Amino acid sequence: MCERRGSTATVLAACASQPGSCPQLLVERKYRGQRVGEWAHKIVGRTFHGRTADLEQTHFPGFKELRIQIFPLCPDESCPCLVTTCPALSPRLAANKDHLPQDFQRPPLIRGPFPSPEDIYKDYLEQSSSQHFREPPTLVPLYVNDRNYPSASMSDTHGMGRHPPHDSSSQNKLSSGFAGDVSESTLLQELIYCFQGINGKILKMNYASQGFQIDPKVQLKRPVHCQVMRLAELGWLCAQVQQHCQPAGAIRSTGLIGQSLVVALRGELTEYSRLVATLQSQLEPLASRRSTGLTLRQLVVWSLDPMARLKCLVAVMEACRDKKGGALASCIHSFLQHGDPFVKDTVKQLLAAVCKPLHAMLSRWILAGELDDAYGEFFIAANLEIKGNLLWHEKYRVLDAMVPSFISMAQAKKILATGKSINFLREVCLDQALFINKDHLKNSLESTSVETLFLMEREGELQTMIDSAYLEASCRVKDVLIDKYNFLDHLQAMRKYLLLGQGDFIRYLMELLEPELKKPVTQLYPQNLSNILESAIRATNAQFEKRDILHRLDVRLLQSAVGDVGWDVFSLDYQTDGPIGTIFAPQSSLYLMLFNALWRAKRMEWILSGMWKRQVTSAKMLRKIPELAPLMKQMHLLTSEMVHFVHQMQYYILFEVLECSWDILMRQVQQAESLDDIIRAHNSFLLTVRAGALLDDNSQNLATQLRAVYDLILQLQTHEEKLHDRAVAELQARLDRELEICHSEELKEFGTSDSRDARDASRMKDFSERYLPGTRAQLRILAKSYQDVVKGFLLMLASQADVSLQLLSFRLDFNEHYKRRDVRLVTPLTYQHRRLSFMTGTATTHHK
Repeated sequence: MCERRGSTATVLAACASQPGSCPQLLVERKYRGQRVGEWAHKIVGRTFHGRTADLEQTHFPGFKELRIQIFPLCPDESCPCLVTTCPALSPRLAANKDHLPQDFQRPPLIRGPFPSPEDIYKDYLEQSSSQHFREPPTLVPLYVNDRNYPSASMSDTHGMGRHPPHDSSSQNKLSSGFAGDVSESTLLQELIYCFQGINGKILKMNYASQGFQIDPKVQLKRPVHCQVMRLAELGWLCAQVQQHCQPAGAIRSTGLIGQSLVVALRGELTEYSRLVATLQSQLEPLASRRSTGLTLRQLVVWSLDPMARLKCLVAVMEACRDKKGGALASCIHSFLQHGDPFVKDTVKQLLAAVCKPLHAMLSRWILAGELDDAYGEFFIAANLEIKGNLLWHEKYRVLDAMVPSFISMAQAKKILATGKSINFLREVCLDQALFINKDHLKNSLESTSVETLFLMEREGELQTMIDSAYLEASCRVKDVLIDKYNFLDHLQAMRKYLLLGQGDFIRYLMELLEPELKKPVTQLYPQNLSNILESAIRATNAQFEKRDILHRLDVRLLQSAVGDVGWDVFSLDYQTDGPIGTIFAPQSSLYLMLFNALWRAKRMEWILSGMWKRQVTSAKMLRKIPELAPLMKQMHLLTSEMVHFVHQMQYYILFEVLECSWDILMRQVQQAESLDDIIRAHNSFLLTVRAGALLDDNSQNLATQLRAVYDLILQLQTHEEKLHDRAVAELQARLDRELEICHSEELKEFGTSDSRDARDASRMKDFSERYLPGTRAQLRILAKSYQDVVKGFLLMLASQADVSLQLLSFRLDFNEHYKRRDVRLVTPLTYQHRRLSFMTGTATTHHK
């Protein structure tokens, strides 16, 4: 008695090594050449008896895989390892078990010498003929990958394909399952017609259900009826595939990838037709024997692989309906996730055919930047109407719906950038030296198989070539921009003149423009402003810039509103075109916004500087008006507060934000691999500066408060100018009165007239008792408004999530002047503050 444990190979070895100790067993397995000792086996109709070495020395031409039936024998009827336990070892045995009679599972006890396999098989047929036993089918591997079907004669020099000999009486009994005059050969011929989608006398197409059905007049036993209907499904599947390949107009509308799928399906139908032709040849009587060469049971076995293959094809067709291009390839690629290796191999062959047009489009785009996509199947689309600076940004784009699933979005963007770089160099940069190793890349792409496209690996050959082409094209674009078109020089010019980095030029330009910009907009003339700009360039270090940069610098007047003056509409402009326009032109409006914000802040600094200069220079002179001292002190204190505020804001924007961001930009430009990296770094720089200048959407309230501060500075300027002019006029009147008295004394004319004294007294009284108190009240209101606005601004800064803005709030109120006036500024207001305070307190407690 043997122990049935472990794998199938182990059991076979145990059974074969102890002949006479194991019951009769039917096992189906693939030949792998394992040594299983001495056993009898039957391969495609030929019986062998001996050791494994004999089997290894036997050659079986035309087959990659063989299915083996092994018949170990045992006289022990009480052995527990019967055929009924075989499904636990191999899933194939479950199907074989149903076709075996009871006597085959419980063979009679065998006595005497060990019989040969031929004697066993002959004796078994004689015992089973009385029970309508149908011969087990010969297991022939059909429709395998190498397309080697059995020949028409089903025989070769080794006897492959021959059936075991049996007499005519057993053949008559095999046809006993058919009723009436329907013979097995007739039914087989009907099935052959059905396989080709042709109506027969028994099997006819039902156009309502799109399937075959048996003529109701023909009566078949239930087992035969079930087998015939199961086989008829093969004809329906074939008709479905043929229907997908029929309409020529619809095929052309699906594009090249859809046409490739149809061609692959037609190739499958051709192979299927070869199988049908082989089956048809088996219906003819063989010359070597009287019986027919094909049985219904054999036809069932022969149809297993074609049935599975056609089912796979129909499933793919249904899933790909109404799809085209990359979406169709993605749909087919999804079937590669199937667990059945047979399905995966079938889908891989379809996908290889479908991806050929995609591979050709990809190669042409990477090598020449050309889109050969008449049906819109490629995942890159072009807008032919766009040219010039917008070519890089808007002409080419990735179609997300057309990106195959085996190409990631990062890879698709690299492929897009490669072809886009070639077109950019050719059309915008007018550079013809595209690729140094173009021929090498072309040969490499042509030598790679299509399978490498949908089997994209990180270190694969195709992926390496795509990365190489991307890096080479990107480096060429970067070198042309920097070396030929002086990109870094233009970037520095934008920093100096539009972001106010050239301090001496900006200050002198503002000084020259002040008389003009005070005028209403209607009195401004661009040519006058351009002349002033040229004067500022010649008088400062800007004169040493390259001529190309100076020619691009110009004056621009913005759209005006009623009541605007020159300060409100003036702006500098830097004209960009050609390749550098690709980087700067899309951000021209953002540069204009930043210039206006920085120009306004610089103007506030200029105004306060002028006010401070007047107050310092006139302080000694105005001492002669004692009643003016309190007002001047109040004016001086408010001006000092505003100067501190503006200086801290200027320092924050120009140094902490702009200079730090500029340093990051320069490092990123030096490390950039492609033009997209440069554009991304440049855009990030501008967005950072925009947020730091309180111009983004999250800082609208802060920007409003800041403009309110600037408006109060302008009001203070107005009051200060009026006060200065009135004080100087009053001082001059008093000085004139004293000079007049001194002159009279020199002329020996003493005394004054009453009218003159009354007029002087009235003027001094009006200045001291009316003008100064009114101005003092206005200044007090202005100071109160300014402090309220600043406190609101500080409160907003303290509640921001950005730590740099919180620190700016601290610097603006470094001596806690405003915090003492508003208790809301005493406690931390944000979750960030509370969290930091809690962490600090916890750390202190833990330290203690």
